[in-house]
Amino acid sequence: MKAGIYFITLCAIALAIGGCQTVVSERVEDSLIEVGVPSGMATCMGDIWADDLSISQIRGIQRFARGVKAEGRQLTAGRLIAHAREWNDLEALAVVTTSTARCAFS
Repeated sequence: MKAGIYFITLCAIALAIGGCQTVVSERVEDSLIEVGVPSGMATCMGDIWADDLSISQIRGIQRFARGVKAEGRQLTAGRLIAHAREWNDLEALAVVTTSTARCAFS
């Protein structure tokens, strides 16, 4: 009986986490589209970022992207990668760089 309860609890947690990742992915996608990233690329990057970056890392990139837009500039892959490099976060740099390359043709 206890094993069944634990299994149900684990399934509920897994569903909740999966649902959260979907929300994060959609928010990343919407934010990227808002700053000028093409829809297909934004969708692809959103999925990867939701899986591979922390919420804190995503928010940092989001703040940067909004700043670029506020200055009237366009967010480009080069600017995004340069920002991640300046941020001194090797994980974020790796995810941003690889996702940009992987999603460029989406």
